[in-house]
Amino acid sequence: MNIVDESTYAATGDQAGPIGLAVVSGNPIIRSGLAHVLADAPGVTVRCDVDSITAIPVRDDPPALVVLDLYGHRGARLGASFWALLPPGSRAIALCRPEDPPNLPAAMQGGAHAFLTRESDTEELLLAVETARQGGLHVSAVLLGHLVTQTAPEPTSRQPQLASREIETLQWVAKGLTHGQISRRMGLTESTVSTYVKRIRTKLNAGNKAELTRRAIELGYVVTG
Repeated sequence: MNIVDESTYAATGDQAGPIGLAVVSGNPIIRSGLAHVLADAPGVTVRCDVDSITAIPVRDDPPALVVLDLYGHRGARLGASFWALLPPGSRAIALCRPEDPPNLPAAMQGGAHAFLTRESDTEELLLAVETARQGGLHVSAVLLGHLVTQTAPEPTSRQPQLASREIETLQWVAKGLTHGQISRRMGLTESTVSTYVKRIRTKLNAGNKAELTRRAIELGYVVTG
């Protein structure tokens, strides 16, 4: 997925000249390889390659982009405090382990604009850097499923659907009536009442009369007090 914010591009495009980029990886081979590939990337200048975010020089002119290798981190443990370590205003291009990515929405809020893996090819890396430079969002296909899952709304719990006669039966059960008493009140046979109760127990996942009573109160079919 590749989304570009054209309004941001107007301020950071080629007219403003190359912008600074930092490469961060705890693995010296990966770090060196990334710096080598990005040395010729259009629109950016590799300012430094370091082994941690905190080693990025930020006093004079902090880099606008940070290519960040996350393979040395547990993605699930990366919270807001981690992303706050990025230089102010910088945009991160994160290399994530596909089986353990960070929380992508939280990472985006913290300044990440692209998510790749070490298996991504050079072409995709350069595309992600360019997209981040323009203020857009790039998510590698292998990570897109995680983004969809992490941003999907929580499923709403569905209230069990009881028929009107089942509700009436449940209300009598909650009041302590026997099947025989309920059958006379409702003008039904005891076997029909027993069938209703079995259906209700299945729908409400209740094993006995006490649980049926509790569920009847929870669902508002019986008012206490």
